[in-house]
Amino acid sequence: MTVGIGIIGREVTFTLGGSAVLGVTSKSSSQTNELGDTTDDNSSGNTEYLATALLKSAEFSISGTLKNLELLNAFFGASVLYEVIETFPDGSTLTYDAALASFSYSAESNSLTTYEASFSRSGPGVFVAGT
Repeated sequence: MTVGIGIIGREVTFTLGGSAVLGVTSKSSSQTNELGDTTDDNSSGNTEYLATALLKSAEFSISGTLKNLELLNAFFGASVLYEVIETFPDGSTLTYDAALASFSYSAESNSLTTYEASFSRSGPGVFVAGT
């Protein structure tokens, strides 16, 4: 019998400013390297890139059931920069400072209130592999 491996979404957790955000049901993280195209006439028709990224960026978003107003409070706070720590089931962590770029919520009359928030990394990120 073959046993599959994978990471279950609820096992990927994060903290924002040292505290867990309540009600998270979905999270998304995207890391991007802006590549420097060095292709020229000597490339023989092949694309070539600089070995280092011109710009590294990351976006992180969450959504879920609104259980408190901490994110709304954070959005209107004096600072929009927070330390984010993403933790994976094997103990790996991705740590970076992020700016709270947007926060929205939806309140239907006969449903639970839901929210969405997005963050943009500010400065370098640090990945530490787990065991």
